[in-house]
Amino acid sequence: MAQRQARKNKKANKIYTNCIDCPNHRVIADPDPEDWFNDDDVAVVCSLELNRERGKFSGVAYRNPLRVITSMCRPYNTRAESETPSWCPLRK
Repeated sequence: MAQRQARKNKKANKIYTNCIDCPNHRVIADPDPEDWFNDDDVAVVCSLELNRERGKFSGVAYRNPLRVITSMCRPYNTRAESETPSWCPLRK
């Protein structure tokens, strides 16, 4: 039983080079209200951090309660634009 708990803790503290590989990321809708062509834009957010910039920017992603990793992202670019930021809580 102790080995299973140790493996679980080790897995929880794993450092990822890309947030898309981390189980704590979420991809949410982030449409551009001014441009119909970007209605399918998405944002990648971290479920471990609260959004300290909430309301500071006009994007839809910045109205959510979770910290934004990338916003106004084309769906096929989420991996390319989601390198693990320096503020990642798993890096601490």
